[in-house]
Amino acid sequence: QPLSPAPGAPTRQHHAKRQQNPDSHHTGAQSRLSCARGADFWRNDEHVYSPAEHIEVAAQVDSALSRRHRFSAMRLADGTFWDDPQNRRLANQKKSAHASLIQAIVDVDSELNGAENPVLRRLLLLTVLIKYLEDRRVFPTAGWFGRFHAGARSFFDVLKSDDPECVLRLLATLEDRFNGDVFALPFDTGKTLTKSSLRKFARLVEARAIEQQRYLWEQYSFEHLPVEVISHLYQRFVHGSTAVYTPPFLAALLLDFAMPYESMTGTERVLDPACGSGVFLVGAFRRLVNVWRSKHQWKQADVQSLKRILTHSIFGIELDSGAVDLTAFSLALAVCDALKPNAIWNELRFDPLRGTNLLEGDFFDWVLARVEDTAEAIGTFDVVIGNPPFESELTEPGQRVDELFQTERPRTPDKQTAYLFLEQSLGMLNEDGRVCLIQPSGVLYNRQVHRFRQRLLKISTPTAVLDFTSIRNLYDGADPKTVAVLARLGASSPDDRIRHLTFRRTFCTFERLGFEIDHYDCHTVRSEQMAADQFVWKANLLGGGRLHQLGKRFKELPTIRDHVEKHAWVMGEGYIVGRPDKQVHAAAYLTGSPAITAKALTADGIDPDKVFLVKDTRFQWPRTESLFIAPLVLVHENLSLAMAFWDHGRLGYDQQIVGIHAPEEQKDDLKRFFEQLQERIELYRFIISVAGSRSLVGKATAIRQGDIESLPFSVTDDLTLSYWESALADDVVEYLSPYVRLGHKSDLLKNDADRADVTTYSELFCRLLGCVYSNIQSAEPTFLSGMIVQPFFFGDEPRVEWLGPDCEEHLASLLHDDTLESLRTIRVVRLYHENVLFIIKPDRLRYWIRSTAIRDADDTLIDLQKQGY
Repeated sequence: QPLSPAPGAPTRQHHAKRQQNPDSHHTGAQSRLSCARGADFWRNDEHVYSPAEHIEVAAQVDSALSRRHRFSAMRLADGTFWDDPQNRRLANQKKSAHASLIQAIVDVDSELNGAENPVLRRLLLLTVLIKYLEDRRVFPTAGWFGRFHAGARSFFDVLKSDDPECVLRLLATLEDRFNGDVFALPFDTGKTLTKSSLRKFARLVEARAIEQQRYLWEQYSFEHLPVEVISHLYQRFVHGSTAVYTPPFLAALLLDFAMPYESMTGTERVLDPACGSGVFLVGAFRRLVNVWRSKHQWKQADVQSLKRILTHSIFGIELDSGAVDLTAFSLALAVCDALKPNAIWNELRFDPLRGTNLLEGDFFDWVLARVEDTAEAIGTFDVVIGNPPFESELTEPGQRVDELFQTERPRTPDKQTAYLFLEQSLGMLNEDGRVCLIQPSGVLYNRQVHRFRQRLLKISTPTAVLDFTSIRNLYDGADPKTVAVLARLGASSPDDRIRHLTFRRTFCTFERLGFEIDHYDCHTVRSEQMAADQFVWKANLLGGGRLHQLGKRFKELPTIRDHVEKHAWVMGEGYIVGRPDKQVHAAAYLTGSPAITAKALTADGIDPDKVFLVKDTRFQWPRTESLFIAPLVLVHENLSLAMAFWDHGRLGYDQQIVGIHAPEEQKDDLKRFFEQLQERIELYRFIISVAGSRSLVGKATAIRQGDIESLPFSVTDDLTLSYWESALADDVVEYLSPYVRLGHKSDLLKNDADRADVTTYSELFCRLLGCVYSNIQSAEPTFLSGMIVQPFFFGDEPRVEWLGPDCEEHLASLLHDDTLESLRTIRVVRLYHENVLFIIKPDRLRYWIRSTAIRDADDTLIDLQKQGY
């Protein structure tokens, strides 16, 4: 069986010639192929059978089918296949079937200069559609193409005729049969599609080598081409290579949350207010078709039913004219995908969607039409979903909308277009409607956005936030940090609960095989916290639980800023060299003085080899001269908090260093202050990780002057932590901060938990529960394939066999939930039997650090109290 990253991956793996590999002749041999990492069957311009592994004898086949074997179908289904490090070489999303197909077609478009030649770009896209119809055997016979060029048996044969009239007649015939402007080329086609341009087009399309992509069309089975891949491909051509567009597997996840099957009626009206090439609309249409089929004994939908679903339910707005055409194109393919080949050819005629369901223009024009109740208003919707543009500049209609609502709230923060899309999309909902829009992560983590969050709570009830902040390179074209906000119309109550799901960059997510989330990444936030609590989101990003209250406790203590102001010391960032486009100032006290950059600050103080003399004479704005005169405490604006004490005269330093200056007579006080800072450096790293405004959510390790100023400081209070607080703080610094930044490359996901890790976990678990249940003890853990079972007992240890011989498959099924096609959920299982508690979790270190023991102890205590113990 192919190891496929998703159903219907476009590949011709099954056409590989087995006889070219003699190993495949062994009697009874079976083989495994991977189409998640590139074509294994292509060597030196010809098909070569190259399996990932041979299974030679029947006994090995039986083993392969068991759950414990690497290639178990069950392990592929529940996602645990990819947890095995030796399987990860079988996936490489950049070379996977759909990714390589997209890149190959983009390369062809580049060779054709498609951006300047819309006819050839459109013809390239039509070639994909026609190839899809060919591979699905929609055309009556292979000889049908001979009507347009003698002897032609495929569309490629017509292209190679070098006769533009043949191609144009074929497209006109298809447009006449299918209608809807699907097969239409741009105007002035006759002037652009010349013999020479068609010859170049045909040569490139059938190329034997485009950017090392050999035999482009022969390698793929377009019959199984996922519709979302086409939308993904077309989006490359809408705004250019620098655009940020939504990968299909992310769109699928958001649709799972915004349009769950169990609550759908099949009559939902869906709007994407910035639809791009239609990836969300295609996914919504397919879900509506599935609901229709579920209500009709799962029979295939007929043409008229599909068209009714499309025209009644699917709506999009897009500023880019080309994107509107591509959305219509994607939806046409989605309709074809839901039909049998003979129905496509004999019954299907598309209705034009532009101007009715697909609207070209600025979303905020339709907002104004709704507010002013004009004829252009488009009604209300059950679902508004999409990925609006992230731009810190409003269009003219956007500015007018922003001004209209000035009486109800401040201006949109940072003029961020995405925020205004979110607010105004709520007005497009019907009474029971829901919105699901991707947003910059600043909507949660930026302190300047709190008034906007308050505004959201006055007009909507957020139900969930899907947080992708810690996933790098989720999008192609750029790397923004994002979240998705789900909300319903109607004001929130203070105690309304919001699910906060913090997704990580696991191996499966990195390779775009799907999303994963575990128990420790599922949190609940009250509405009043969303409005007023700036720490709760960051605490959840680092594990949640008791972490939030611990972070808040430190924020209530006297700060470094308080101590500096009490002693009338001077505190500020270093200098910035002047630029021609900025106002500049002279600072003679800096020019010619010794200076350092932030790189000179180390754990041992200032590196003397990195001290230099300032040659610059102009600076962006003047600083207080005393900031650069000893005695000084210098702190790097970085999570490392490298710091130094300087008492040797003047010293310049750059803007990534915060300096604190005291008068000479207070030098000893400043030195003691510095020593106390050094003693607390690990605690300070923890506090900034949890409560800092920039690290992990802005730049990975960078912090702000304000983060340093707000650190707790008291001469009399030593800020001692309790044993469980120390465990949380240590885990955040050592494990969880790197986990947020590195994901599957962090120690938590790279390493298995060993017996020592489980013992440390169990000791803390027993200590916490022992405050209430003094007779709790831990038994020896059991290490199974991919999981660990840790028993605890209350009172006397029972003399029983903990686990049966066939328990492994059952326990694994409890750990993993793949109810949603786009998401695998990893549970923590607690089983209670008489006086024994079993905790079952995966064997990754992630699940057996001390902070998870605290969370598990809290959850267990709630369980036991509910049971009356």
